[in-house]
Amino acid sequence: MVTMHNASEHPVLYIPLLHRELAPACLPEGVAFLSAGLPAAPSVAGGAPQAPATSPAAAPWRSPLLPLSEAEARACLAELLDFGMNVGSGPHGDLAAMVAALESAHDEAPFSLGRSELAALENFASGGPGEKDEKDEKDEKGGGAASEDPAQADRNRRIAAQKTLILAWHLEERVRELDALKEKFSRSRESLADILGVETDEELREMPALDPYSAMLPGSGADIIGPSWRVIVENMGPFLPDGAVLFTCDAEISATLRDGGAAFSPITAEQAARLCPAWGAKVAKLVVHARLPLWQVAGRPGPDAARPWLDRVFDVVCCGKCAR
Repeated sequence: MVTMHNASEHPVLYIPLLHRELAPACLPEGVAFLSAGLPAAPSVAGGAPQAPATSPAAAPWRSPLLPLSEAEARACLAELLDFGMNVGSGPHGDLAAMVAALESAHDEAPFSLGRSELAALENFASGGPGEKDEKDEKDEKGGGAASEDPAQADRNRRIAAQKTLILAWHLEERVRELDALKEKFSRSRESLADILGVETDEELREMPALDPYSAMLPGSGADIIGPSWRVIVENMGPFLPDGAVLFTCDAEISATLRDGGAAFSPITAEQAARLCPAWGAKVAKLVVHARLPLWQVAGRPGPDAARPWLDRVFDVVCCGKCAR
């Protein structure tokens, strides 16, 4: 028998995306997107904020556990972008130069990045698992201060997790820009084809540049700069309330969880309604469900003592249509 929490007072949150605009069209009602803590729809180019969402349901869900205020989150993003714009020309910037610059400076601004955070960001950019910071490693080896305030240590972990989500949010913005450019280019090619008469002129169809002709470019911006879903899910963990339901249309996540031993099962209309009041028989026919620890949802091989929030168990719902 499937055991589920009553979800009437708890959010149904999408994983791993932070932007509703990037989610598939088959997304059912009642699914929210976790906020990285930034002000409502800020302009990443530094302009005025965009118009707010037309309905509360379309607005991101902001966790009360986020440690940085909106102003602090905006300052954090500005600093991350400043670093990114002012270091080398490599695929992820010259992180060695960034570290050297930080070590030679004495700026103790509240959002300055240290060596461990830069290593974590480099690993994040390459799609690898999160790295423990140097202090955690020293503590595990007995070389760190054992008397650190647990509350402050917890806040520091949450700040690091929120910074990662802020960076992921920004990368998703870049994905949206690339997808918009791709669509614009595809429309231009289609218009040019109509003007040239590619579909009706056999000689044009045989030209190397137009044969085979496709107005649409394949893939998405996410294929180029999309952040690792494992990193996103893991860093969402500190901000998920007990009783939250995790929903995904991501076929890779679904396949990874199944390969890792997750046993998904169909649900009834009554079970669907308990997971989300907006759901019923229609959604029940399209989804499958499992109760899983967050470390498994994040694609980890097992628990992590340094990240206790990964031990919590959540209802996970996968779109069966997308998983096929």
